Amino acid sequence: MDANRESVGVLVVGAGFLGSQRAAAACIARGTTLIGVADVDIHRAGAIAARHGAFAVGSLEEGLLLDGVDAVVVATPHADHVESVELALACGKHVLCEKPLAIDADDARRLALQADEARLCLAVGFNHRFYPPIREAIGIVEAGGLGRVEGLRIQIGHHASQEFLRGWHTDVRVSGGGTLIDNGVHACDLIRRIAGEVESVSGNIRHDPRNLDTCERDAFGLFLTLDDVVAELHSSWNLRRGYLTVDIRGDAGWLIAETAPWRLSGRLAEGRRLSRGYLAERIAERLHRRRFGCERSLVAELEAFAGAIRGEIGPGGNSEDGCRATEMVLGLYESARLRAEVPLAPRVAGGRGGSPQAVTVRGRTGGRA
Repeated sequence: MDANRESVGVLVVGAGFLGSQRAAAACIARGTTLIGVADVDIHRAGAIAARHGAFAVGSLEEGLLLDGVDAVVVATPHADHVESVELALACGKHVLCEKPLAIDADDARRLALQADEARLCLAVGFNHRFYPPIREAIGIVEAGGLGRVEGLRIQIGHHASQEFLRGWHTDVRVSGGGTLIDNGVHACDLIRRIAGEVESVSGNIRHDPRNLDTCERDAFGLFLTLDDVVAELHSSWNLRRGYLTVDIRGDAGWLIAETAPWRLSGRLAEGRRLSRGYLAERIAERLHRRRFGCERSLVAELEAFAGAIRGEIGPGGNSEDGCRATEMVLGLYESARLRAEVPLAPRVAGGRGGSPQAVTVRGRTGGRA
């Protein structure tokens, strides 16, 4: 990146639903400029690029040759992430990759190490951290508002339509799995963000009973952290209501954060009751999506990524967060296969690109990721 240019030039790879939103976010986020959109379907890339006055190209390789590209946002199906991230890093570009970072834990770790060795930022798209009730809940926990966290329960997912189930998300060769690696990876990230580093997982998954060869539609996990917190996870494509609910229990209070619609309720350590409906924020979010075509969480995440490139420490998900979330997902799959608890040995890759690096030992946590 040119030291004389404050704005980070962004190339978005993938012109699907999320790629379209990522491109829109790059146009309005502070500190970023959309340079181009790349997709094998040049017509889809062209439609998005024309809307924002950017270039359209038919491949990542072409996009990397555009003048002014400092960073690449990868918004393609899961199995494509590794090749795209690897090439962008090799060309000296910072990368924000949609979750999951990879569908293989060793691949995720290799990408993180590649970024560290090149001194480039590798961030992972955990935009749920930026939803107002989730962001506020994390702030309360970090400020000690619940005392010591003792338990955590997260449910995430949606009711999958037939159209969704006919798409690439249910092709395991492309997606890497079902609801767990699609939605549940966000929950895995929030478990570490709220309760600290994990050391083991036990769980199970449920397939469509009419077709056991398909990917899972429900996943259930119990994660044990280094601070002896038990975190429960349920990821589902069978939910009838809601999307993401986070229930945090501390030794001096509790919180429930919901995202469909946004709500935060609980009792804090000093006994104060908390009940927020975020009406003004919900109206602003609706107007923002209508005007700009993207969630505000994606804008905030991109601004945090641009800050990380400038050397700032922010709330975004970094490469270590992406690696650990992938390892948590694959650990749960392995636990379901073995019908046994699976250890998750701590591994650190440096973690440029987002939030502070986690440093945890049993009974004491500092610099939580």
